Amino acid sequence: MRRALYSELRTVYEATAENPRTFRVTIKLKDMVDANVLKSAVHKTMERYPYFRVRLGMDEKDVFFEDNPAPTPVLHTDGPIMLGGYETQSHLLAFCWWKNKVHIDVWHALTDGGGIHHLFQTFLYLYCGEYYGRELSTEGIWFAGDEVSEVEWTDPAREPLAIDPSLLIPKWHGHALQIADAGIARVGRRCIVYNIRISEKEFMRFNISNEGSPGTIVALFLSRAIDSLHPQATEPVSIALCVNQRRALGAPLAHQSLVGDARLVFDKQMREMDFETQETCFRGMVAVQTDVDMVRNEVREYQELVEVLEGLPTHEARHAHCKRLADEKSRMFTATVSYAGKANLGDAEFYVQEFHVLPSTALPSCSTPLMLELSAVNGSFYVNFVQFFEEDDYLRAFIVQLRENDINYDVLYQEQTKFPGFVCPWS
Repeated sequence: MRRALYSELRTVYEATAENPRTFRVTIKLKDMVDANVLKSAVHKTMERYPYFRVRLGMDEKDVFFEDNPAPTPVLHTDGPIMLGGYETQSHLLAFCWWKNKVHIDVWHALTDGGGIHHLFQTFLYLYCGEYYGRELSTEGIWFAGDEVSEVEWTDPAREPLAIDPSLLIPKWHGHALQIADAGIARVGRRCIVYNIRISEKEFMRFNISNEGSPGTIVALFLSRAIDSLHPQATEPVSIALCVNQRRALGAPLAHQSLVGDARLVFDKQMREMDFETQETCFRGMVAVQTDVDMVRNEVREYQELVEVLEGLPTHEARHAHCKRLADEKSRMFTATVSYAGKANLGDAEFYVQEFHVLPSTALPSCSTPLMLELSAVNGSFYVNFVQFFEEDDYLRAFIVQLRENDINYDVLYQEQTKFPGFVCPWS
């Protein structure tokens, strides 16, 4: 099987060795990993997902995915691996394990957190069922032998879309406050993650009382935190809130990477507002920018980008074009917030301590060196504070926001990230 790429093209051509566009799903189990059970579960899992058992191919004109006959890698390591190369036999998705942790390493051009959701549900059902010798509920679980529906394969971003000018509400395209230039943090290539745990029940109570959602509330906390450190800044704090485009495209089961953004701008006027009014403003920004027609217009703009890429003569020219656009776009953001929703791991969730999704870079590039990635499992929210600098000023200012709003938290640990790399053909 050879599949031409479409929604994947921007990520493919943006990727560099320094900015590989990968992510790592980490599942911390209650018990130590059994390697034999793990390998069995991975093999059975991957039989169900042929569109993830691929490698990147190239000819003079096109890049594409093709079947990879090699087994999906299962590696005994906690460290970073290289997707797309010898170590993973060119696979773009691999499993790693260490002590009581299982990592699923993924190239972002292959899929996103929403697109891989069913895969880790299948994997945990198979692994925990065999490990503990229990019959777990099969509700919502996909298995090998099921018919792989056409809606899983079909790329909804290919569908012809027309931009309706009457619906266009321009997104923020101005320059935002840049942490790299703001004088507090020395931005570099070393990435540190602080993991913060919050009671799900308590946090949802706070969200409901403020008519907010986890992503919007955390984006507001982060905006207030950054703004408090730069009271004289002339450029606003701008948060890119990641948006799953599947609903707007009517394709909830599509496996492709389909992520857009809502831009939440905290400007001087908002400084003078109380918290409730600020949250109302952010909620309105999200509602407008995640409207079905607005998202479809955003996808149509992406289709125009593909038309441009297809008109460029070489892979190198396409890479240079996408990298330039990503660098320009990064000036519009101060930081990024991403929340794919609750893990919803079924009966297997009982055996899971923690669940995290960590990107290799703060979107859209390292020029935006701070990203908060949210996850929820077993009654807890986890806020992964992913930063490309060592100073903890922004973390402390964020914690002040939690304290001021009476939200109890634990900073569980700090570690250097171990996300995967990618053997990039452009560098």
